Amino acid sequence: MKTKNKKNKHVRLFNKYSSGQKKEHLTKQQIKKLMKVEFKLVYNAHVFNAFINIWHTKVNGKQGKQDKQGKQGKQGKQGKQVITRETFINKLFKGPDGFFRDIQL
Repeated sequence: MKTKNKKNKHVRLFNKYSSGQKKEHLTKQQIKKLMKVEFKLVYNAHVFNAFINIWHTKVNGKQGKQDKQGKQGKQGKQGKQVITRETFINKLFKGPDGFFRDIQL
């Protein structure tokens, strides 16, 4: 049975490596595993960090604790850098700027 269009292939690939019930995003480890297993791509840390910094979205940002005077304390974690479903499906595989623009599914 063939898929109707390429978006279905991209959605299936995203859902395969995304964890959790909602399957809204891929973490750094998940996208790295997807690239290694599915596309046989392994990049050095600098290239991978550039990829994440260009295409990421921050989630789960937490505010720092406020002290008694209402001042912000240390910020702590600013949020995880993740690749969202929309970015993965709609942007990464599109030319001329998509990171996976040369990959055919």
